[in-house]
Amino acid sequence: RLSLPDAKGSIREIILPKGLDLDRPKRTRTSFTAEQLYRLEMEFQRCQYVVGRERTELARQLNLSETQVKVWFQNRRTKQKKDQGKDSELRSVVSETAATCSVLRLLEQGRLLSPPGLPALLPPCATGALGSALRG
Repeated sequence: RLSLPDAKGSIREIILPKGLDLDRPKRTRTSFTAEQLYRLEMEFQRCQYVVGRERTELARQLNLSETQVKVWFQNRRTKQKKDQGKDSELRSVVSETAATCSVLRLLEQGRLLSPPGLPALLPPCATGALGSALRG
C-alpha cells in the first residue's frame, strides 16, 4: 500500500500489484560460473532458442532454474543483435573511409577535377602532394 496526496490535497491509498511490492527485497544478480557460461554459450551456438525439455535438462545439468536459463538466452540474443548492429555500423564507416581514400587518390593523380571549396572538406589527415597543393 502506498499513501499519496491527490490533486485536492486529500490522502489516497493505492494498493500496488504484488509484482510491484516495494517492501520485498531486490533479487540478487546471478553469477554464473565459467563452466555454466561455457555450456550456455555452446548451446547458444547450436541453437539460439532453448525450450521445453531441452531447457529443463540444461537447467538441471547446470544446477540453475529454468527461468535463469531462459533469461540468459534472452539476454544473449539481445547482445547478439546489438553486436550485429555495431558490426554493420563499422562496415559502413570502413566503406565510407575507403570511398574517401579513393576520391583523394584520384584527386592526387589529377584524374578528378577539384570542386570549389573542396579543401575545406578534406580531412585533417590529408597529406602528401594533394594536401600540400591544396593548402597552397
